Amino acid sequence: MTKFVYISDEYRSAWRRYIRNERGLWQDWDKSFKEEFTFKLEEEQHYLNEYSRPHAWYLNDLLGENEFLFNMSQVHGPKVEYEYTDNLPPLEDILLERALEISKMGKEIQIFYSGGIDSTAVLLAFHEVCPKDQLRIIMGGGDTAEKNNPRLYEKVVRFLSCFVTDNLYGIADPSKYVFTTGNEADRLFGSNGFTLMMRHAKRDSESKHGYIQNDESKPMESDTDSPENEEWNWNRWWGITRHTYLTQSFRLLLNIRCKKMNIENYQPLFLDKRLLQFAINLHINKEIKWYNCGDKGNEKRYLKGKMWVRDFIAKWDKDYAYSMGKSSFLSGTVQYQYLKPLPSDFNVLAITEEGNIVNRDNIMDYLTGKELTI
Repeated sequence: MTKFVYISDEYRSAWRRYIRNERGLWQDWDKSFKEEFTFKLEEEQHYLNEYSRPHAWYLNDLLGENEFLFNMSQVHGPKVEYEYTDNLPPLEDILLERALEISKMGKEIQIFYSGGIDSTAVLLAFHEVCPKDQLRIIMGGGDTAEKNNPRLYEKVVRFLSCFVTDNLYGIADPSKYVFTTGNEADRLFGSNGFTLMMRHAKRDSESKHGYIQNDESKPMESDTDSPENEEWNWNRWWGITRHTYLTQSFRLLLNIRCKKMNIENYQPLFLDKRLLQFAINLHINKEIKWYNCGDKGNEKRYLKGKMWVRDFIAKWDKDYAYSMGKSSFLSGTVQYQYLKPLPSDFNVLAITEEGNIVNRDNIMDYLTGKELTI
């Protein structure tokens, strides 16, 4: 059996073409296998909609119980049940302990930094506990990070080892160095869904998934993060978190060139047992304030969101901590793969639990049937 920590839509599409075998180049699959493949594929798409993820995304149940089309591994993340945890320390202590644990791995730490709220918290945590020559700051978008948080750039970032790139998805080297981001914070602390899915969505109580996108043929209800939808968002949080928490940061490794990454080097700061327990406690106590983090989201609600992260930042910069702090970290106009009207052609099609990179050269080794839950 082959298990994965990351699956791309290109790999999923390759399986579709491989099974259809329209030119008779590959093996034939029997009818029952094809029917089950189609069923599992459609089931996965249903739950991607349910959990407000694009069809090109993938799911990974952190408890390892619910299976979709591909065998998934949870080796890179915590296994935490939905239950209250007593005697947890404050978020500040957890973040600093987590950063110190990563620092003690004794490797260069490649921090993906945008100047937004989450990556600011990440940088401050590492800067507080790490030798400064251990940190390498990676930024995309030209001077976007500098403009998003000019004060931190002047006081901290410019004195560290920095790299600005138009190949944000390919600059990390997790075969040698620690890779870290702040991408999991939105999921933990109140975002009501993936930005590109929810930015144009409206609440629709009659639709299958409770929301609808860009349908001008019918009157829309309220914004998905409006106060009247608090119970709806509360009910959705654990299902979304359980199935997407382990998937958040691999999107920044789509174009890496190593043949095998060290899974232990995958260390997003907010991917941690204590942090997930902390967020579950907040959810059980109904303390989370919901927000839409897209550019069309309500600013007042966004400013009330993830207050625990903001309070952590406020120790260094109160003005920035309670500001919008949004960023265009993954701006498609900057990353070179998007500058031409062609497929992105990223190198990484999938990543196995051992860290093996599936790409165009070795993909046939990963089309054996041992990769599927069928």
